[in-house]
Amino acid sequence: MYGGLMVDAKKRRNYPMQVTAKNLFKLPDGRHPVAPNLILVVRGSSRSFVFRYTLAGKRREKSLGSANKITVSQAKELVEKFRVGLADGAAPITPKESLDKEIKGELTFEDYALETIKKIASVRMWRNAKHKEQWFTTVRAYAFPVLGKKKLSEIKKADILAVLEPLWSTKTETASRVRGRLENIFSYAVADGLMDFNPALWRGNLDRDLPPASKVQPVKHQEAMPLEELQEKIGCFYPATTRTKQAILFTILTASRVGESVPARWEEIDWENRIWSVPPERRKDQKPYPHRVPLSDQAIELLKTIEKKSEYIFGVSEKSLGGRYSLTPLLKKMTGTTATMHGFRSTFRDWAAENGVPDIVAEKCLMHTTGNAVVQAYQRSDLLEQRRKVMQQWADAVFSEVSSAA
Repeated sequence: MYGGLMVDAKKRRNYPMQVTAKNLFKLPDGRHPVAPNLILVVRGSSRSFVFRYTLAGKRREKSLGSANKITVSQAKELVEKFRVGLADGAAPITPKESLDKEIKGELTFEDYALETIKKIASVRMWRNAKHKEQWFTTVRAYAFPVLGKKKLSEIKKADILAVLEPLWSTKTETASRVRGRLENIFSYAVADGLMDFNPALWRGNLDRDLPPASKVQPVKHQEAMPLEELQEKIGCFYPATTRTKQAILFTILTASRVGESVPARWEEIDWENRIWSVPPERRKDQKPYPHRVPLSDQAIELLKTIEKKSEYIFGVSEKSLGGRYSLTPLLKKMTGTTATMHGFRSTFRDWAAENGVPDIVAEKCLMHTTGNAVVQAYQRSDLLEQRRKVMQQWADAVFSEVSSAA
């Protein structure tokens, strides 16, 4: 009989036992019922409450926390709340998860994107450091102005369209690349539980508002030459052995308009301060004072090679500038492309955006008016020294293939 009792005791240890506040920490290993849909899982010294439920036809389990942190009655209250939520089709979420989600919900796109790009680079094991930097510069240039300070939880499809629509017909390839990178970033946010839906998805989402990138015919007001192609073609006009080549190269290096650069006079060059002053009469924005253009090392070197035959650097006066646009046919003939002289300003603007140059600095480099009348009143500085650094970086980029070949 004694032996029989011992067998029964062993059997009892293998069967689940009803949990109470009194026996909570005395139960053997196993899964013990507490209440409908609620069990206590015991493994050694570990004891955790688990909610068992069915959602969308699938049986699921959710840990509610350690028995050292919540009581039996608290676990039962949570389960009761979960049941009510399940009746409305809502997945159960613990107070801690709710708090974590609320904290994470305060994350801005800017903060999350920067960290996520680092993670993507690590997971994909990009060998080329430039690849990661390209992601950073693209997102900073095109997405941050619209999405940067927004909370992840607030970002909708309309915000993504606000990023893409201004680019879709003019810079379709760039826009498509931006969309793809945003989709990748938001996919991590969805997986992290920070967003319920990826607003940058194409199929069934953005494809209802934007035409396929492959079918878009980009609108080109002035045919631009991509920087990579310019770097390859720079040998077409460097060394600058003719006035035409000199004028083309100077215009590219200063990101200026042909009507500003071609009739330039020697007296407009301040050699000591390395500045070219475009007089008011040649300013397209009609400002009543000269526009100062900081000259890069390459621009100064170019000017020093030009023989002074008249007061005009390139031998063309304003009066004889009727044929100023003749530079474009010559450019096309030299390079074998359809690029225009004015298009180099677009090349500069794209380069500036992709390299993190602030919009206001880039616009002032191009002699564009920025902001409304109030903003302009406060922008008394022409940001010369900031522009000086940018123009040197631009010249270095243009001549990068020449430098590497040397």
